Amino acid sequence: MAWCFQCGIEYTPGVEDCVECGVTLVDEPPADAAEVGSSDEDQFAYELHEWAGESRRILDQDLTAAGIAHAWQGATLVVRAADEDAVDRAVEGAEDAGGPAIEEGVETVAYEVDGWAADEQSAFSDLLVRLGVPHEFDSEGDLVVRAADEDAVETALDAFQAGADERPELEGLDANGLLTDVFVACDRLKRDARDLSAIERLIGLAPVLVGHRPPFGIDGQLWNALGERTTGLVDLLGTGDPDPSEISGVAGELAGVLRQMT
Repeated sequence: MAWCFQCGIEYTPGVEDCVECGVTLVDEPPADAAEVGSSDEDQFAYELHEWAGESRRILDQDLTAAGIAHAWQGATLVVRAADEDAVDRAVEGAEDAGGPAIEEGVETVAYEVDGWAADEQSAFSDLLVRLGVPHEFDSEGDLVVRAADEDAVETALDAFQAGADERPELEGLDANGLLTDVFVACDRLKRDARDLSAIERLIGLAPVLVGHRPPFGIDGQLWNALGERTTGLVDLLGTGDPDPSEISGVAGELAGVLRQMT
């Protein structure tokens, strides 16, 4: 099994990124904040929302390897106050490992990205890390890069936005929960092609799935293929006299794919 170190969602083998947080999964279940230290020990929190997801993952692994008790509340790291010095060193190391920093005194350029979704900001930040472009987010939430890298960032932005999906976000809906609901409906139809409750549920879920862009962490082609197959099953159910065995077969195949993702 694999887990998201930030939100704690558990995934079956084969899934690499959390559909909610967009970060790479880890092999050990994360601790709860209440488990960090004893009840009479003070805690200390680090707000790391401006970090790229890869940097937070590196920090989580470093703390785990060092045996330092810690927990995540979203992008906020919770540790024992007694471990502050050791965590400070780990934070510095992980921040450097997540990508090059902007040198002091160089000319910079800021890009307004406050209208971007959190997963889009994280995805573009990770892209800049892979390109080796130093960057940071200022107190206003703007993306700051070196002026010398402006052309490279503009090119990266063009490529990033060209592949953007114009469909709306899920707006807080649980993507993993959505896929689980589709799986349950398909699994019931696999067993009974005339299950009216499952049919009604699937008819309601299909437009939600195809009408929203893939959450960060789920491959776009896979997400779209799931939408097409779910819509195809709904269309099959809507034919005049559908063959129960065909419905069960299609539903079973779709349930098999979803089982690996939920």
